Amino acid sequence: MSGSIDRLFDPARFDFVDLTHPMRPDMPVWPTHPHFCQEVIESYDRGDVAANSSLRLCEHTGTHVDAPVHFFRGRSSISDIPLERFFGRMITVDATDIAPRGTVEPERLHAFERQNGAIRPGDAVFLHFGWDRLWSGPIDGREFLADWPGLSAAASRWLVERQVSMVGCDCLSIDSFGASDYPAHRILLDAGVLIGENFAGLGRLPPVCRLVALPLALAGGTGAPTRAVALIER
Repeated sequence: MSGSIDRLFDPARFDFVDLTHPMRPDMPVWPTHPHFCQEVIESYDRGDVAANSSLRLCEHTGTHVDAPVHFFRGRSSISDIPLERFFGRMITVDATDIAPRGTVEPERLHAFERQNGAIRPGDAVFLHFGWDRLWSGPIDGREFLADWPGLSAAASRWLVERQVSMVGCDCLSIDSFGASDYPAHRILLDAGVLIGENFAGLGRLPPVCRLVALPLALAGGTGAPTRAVALIER
């Protein structure tokens, strides 16, 4: 078993791409969520023997994964999700030409399949809008917080029919800006499909690679900040 694990994560076999935005106090957050705060509790400068900080953040701060209970009472929380759901084949769909507030429709997913093969049950499907370029933009990423594109209701239903495990993007939400009824969230989470948001570096990925995305095990959490890594076979 150890030999197979060593091969799976062998740095001589894979390039590792970090898909996670580092957390910092001035990073963009959903308008109704608290800003990330890292407060020094003990420090060497104060003469303490060790250094540590306290953290204040929302479950959906930074790069994170949504669980079904985020929109549906009584559904699975992030700590209920089996570990194997956070590992697997990752599909990255180029959507950089989608206009602000626009949506990915099923035809784009069909086009991806014609070029790269079928999207399979259990896949993690991510949409590369290129929106992460605005994360650290002028005025503390304020441009990141408006007009982002997203996934349409029709495309969400198409992915549910494909029985994918996770759907994600590099925007603040999988639903486009202004979609107050949150169709993508409701369709995906109702079907038990996890949602990844605020991912970084999707433009560095090939159409197919592997994903490791481990959220914090927050008991009863509606979601959790996540360290996400893509493994690209050399």
